[in-house]
Amino acid sequence: MATIGYLARNERGAFIGKIDTLAFSNVVGLRPFNSRKPNAPAFEMVARTASRSWVAIGGLWEQTMKSTGESFLQGRIDEPSMARPMDIALFPNEEGGFNIAWTRRRTRQDLPTGEEGMDMPPASEAQDDGLGSSTAGDDTFLAGVTGADMTGPAKAKGRKAADENPA
Repeated sequence: MATIGYLARNERGAFIGKIDTLAFSNVVGLRPFNSRKPNAPAFEMVARTASRSWVAIGGLWEQTMKSTGESFLQGRIDEPSMARPMDIALFPNEEGGFNIAWTRRRTRQDLPTGEEGMDMPPASEAQDDGLGSSTAGDDTFLAGVTGADMTGPAKAKGRKAADENPA
């Protein structure tokens, strides 16, 4: 995890701070999210716009580390100018505020399996293409279909339909 920002309590008691990355640099704030739904976030992350108004950019849920019992906030921020959502965690700091950390989401293939060499199931020796057999059960629908058949008439039919029904 990389620290990308901070939040400090201001004179009115609100948490205000800044997030700085190469693609996102903004003043941000934290406000309680009031909802009766049990899965609702505890807080809403907001960012200050050029016109000095606040817009919601994400939600944060309260979490507890199993190993230490330490409480922290975890969530995701996203808004139209960002290339993709950013997963963040807020950890309490010594000044009574929060340090904002970022981590890249890992795909399941990147996650440790616990067993060396067991990332992919072993392939059967009968499968020469390495893709396995079809789960559809009946492969006869492909009988007699060639690459030309799949792209020629189907494509023309789609074009014709698009020409008849312009958007």
